[in-house]
Amino acid sequence: MDTFLEILKIILPALFVFLTAWLVLRAFLQKEADVVRGMLIRDSENRRIDVLKTTNKTLLPIRLKAYERMTLFCSRMELGQLITNTNTNANVTAEVYKTQLILSIEEEFNHNITQQVYMTEELWNIILLAKKEVTQICQKLYMDLEKKYVDEGLDGNPSAKEFLNALVGYLKETPQIGYVQALSAIKKEVGVLFA
Repeated sequence: MDTFLEILKIILPALFVFLTAWLVLRAFLQKEADVVRGMLIRDSENRRIDVLKTTNKTLLPIRLKAYERMTLFCSRMELGQLITNTNTNANVTAEVYKTQLILSIEEEFNHNITQQVYMTEELWNIILLAKKEVTQICQKLYMDLEKKYVDEGLDGNPSAKEFLNALVGYLKETPQIGYVQALSAIKKEVGVLFA
């Protein structure tokens, strides 16, 4: 039993020293790991900020150019502007003239379709609605002219001049708002870039 007590006298202090050293070392290593982890996070965040700065320097001019192009597209969708930009002659029928107007919009739209990459989906949808409004106005006015010819028993087809007069009359009574809303949405989104 004396031997057991002697061994216990030696083992207990050694065990106590070992546990104390182990706890101190563990706390030290944990603190060091936290410091290293913090440094890695800060380094990662700094790299992310550098990448964002570089991307913004490159991407901002491209986005602004996209907004400029879509502003121009929206301005060209205004029916007064569209009529001015679409050449036609007096011998053209209303159907041909309507088709020319719609094709003019479609060509401009197809030329700028890639610009959607640089803007929000919400803005792109507003621009699509404005384009749809112009097309529907042209379709409706043409259908109304056709119906008038049928109802009144007129021979031939409506002329481009009649279509143009119907368009002017329609715009006097019903303002075209789609392109105005699209322009406003573009300005708002560009404003967010600089806020």
